Amino acid sequence: MEEKTLSRRSFITGAALAGASAAMVGLAGCSPAESAPSGTGSSGGSGAAESTGAHAWLQPAPALPDISSEETYDVVVIGAGIAGCTAAQAAAEAGASVLVVEKFEGITAHGTDIGAVGSSLQKEEGVDIDKALATRLIYQWGQSEANYFLIKQFVERSGEIMDYYIDMANELGYEVILNSEMTARSDWDTLDDRFKQFRTAHKFTLPEGSSLPEQPWNVGYFISMVADNAQANGAVFEFETTAEQLIKENGTVTAVVVSNADGYKKINATKGVILATGGITDNDEMKECFCPMALRADKSDYFPVGGNMGDGITMGKWIGAALSPCYPAPIIHPVNLAVMGPGFDTCWLTVNRDGMRYCCEVGFEPIVTNARMNTPGSVAWAIWDSHFVEHAQKQEPIKSASFIDGLEEKVEQAVADGAFFKGETLQELADAIGVPYDALQKTVDRYNSFCETGEDIDFGVPERFLSSVKDGPFYASNVSAWLLALPYGLRVDQNSQVLDEEDTPIGGLFAIGNVQGDFFANSYPVTLPGTSHGRGMTYGRLVGQALAKGTTIDGYAVGFED
Repeated sequence: MEEKTLSRRSFITGAALAGASAAMVGLAGCSPAESAPSGTGSSGGSGAAESTGAHAWLQPAPALPDISSEETYDVVVIGAGIAGCTAAQAAAEAGASVLVVEKFEGITAHGTDIGAVGSSLQKEEGVDIDKALATRLIYQWGQSEANYFLIKQFVERSGEIMDYYIDMANELGYEVILNSEMTARSDWDTLDDRFKQFRTAHKFTLPEGSSLPEQPWNVGYFISMVADNAQANGAVFEFETTAEQLIKENGTVTAVVVSNADGYKKINATKGVILATGGITDNDEMKECFCPMALRADKSDYFPVGGNMGDGITMGKWIGAALSPCYPAPIIHPVNLAVMGPGFDTCWLTVNRDGMRYCCEVGFEPIVTNARMNTPGSVAWAIWDSHFVEHAQKQEPIKSASFIDGLEEKVEQAVADGAFFKGETLQELADAIGVPYDALQKTVDRYNSFCETGEDIDFGVPERFLSSVKDGPFYASNVSAWLLALPYGLRVDQNSQVLDEEDTPIGGLFAIGNVQGDFFANSYPVTLPGTSHGRGMTYGRLVGQALAKGTTIDGYAVGFED
């Protein structure tokens, strides 16, 4: 088999880095009888949707195109993000012949952190996380709807898998650190369970003076590393190649039809196909069906435009796969206050456009952003007074040290730039942000009474994070909601094998990364920062290795040993 060179056209292409907010247009509902835009999902589905006026993923698969060539590999991976590249590396290292197909012209990477529990790096820094508690908290965040065993597998195995890649990184000249600056607060593991946050964020970076090429996203160092290693072990990467349809024979997926500039070809997979196609971040039609709340986010420009269109969902549904029954857990973070420094985005009084307080303001993203997106007009404001330096130090006694110097100047500059608003009186601030003054004053008075008693009887904000609004000048910032990713995918079992509508495993088909259903539900938990990338890494390695060896990951066994 001819070896193909990994594309290095800037490694992470412009398509992978550029983004634009999708227009929040009215879309059809999810009933097959209702009309809907055509041409969504994988490229082969546009005809079916157009002819019936229904969603592509609800239609029979289009007729197979004329096949111009045919190839055979042990394992075929669809998608070259963190999950797909890790799966390819693990399978190739285990001796399988591997093909990775990616519709963009290069590997895609975005973000900073990769979550893991129990790594050697954590042990070196004295970070000891109760794995049973961590598993339980993630499960509870999903309202017990997700698959407990998928979560358990990640928590139990991610540390050892991270260690394997830390060793690889160190050999190549990369550095891996625990990211305590921008993500996990070092002392949030002491808070009540609903606010707990552990130091799980691992950050791959370059040491000072390194000659290795810089990447715009830290996760890019990891993905570059595993993709290079996969290729060194014989894996083939084909870019600008789109997976069109899966082929299932006698209950088992045996091949995938792909297209590129040379036409259509059939890729046989003797051991199996791994879907690593991402979530539905860019597909407004699917968001309208499965997670309409996500359409109320301010922007979604974190992923490559058109990269997360739910292709795995469409291809899976065409061959009888079931969708995850869990309500999606969008990964949505506020970003505007964070520019002041890591920790300034924590807990300021928040009000909706009517001047009413509406949520618990502790900076645990699902709490703040989910509530923001259900406010009238999807608009809300964070409000603080002239004592914000003192309040920030109280809220974040450890982390504030990294951003407190010059904070007053930064806030005033944000006001001058129009990013923040300021009023010498609360009336002036109310006028500046278009909030009724009388309602705002009543809300502030009630909130200040909680600050005085140290007990928030409305939303339960801990005393440490209550920050009174008493003395002018007063400030306000819009509470933003940035959709980073929308994981949603196919129903899988404890081995990450895709299931049909009867919960029977479909032979030869696995889903990892954000197309793996049933891991998250309802709200993305930041209890373990970096979990989305961490589960991509973990299941990429586990499934890749198992498939190469003709086994499964035995998802019921881990963590229950005597």
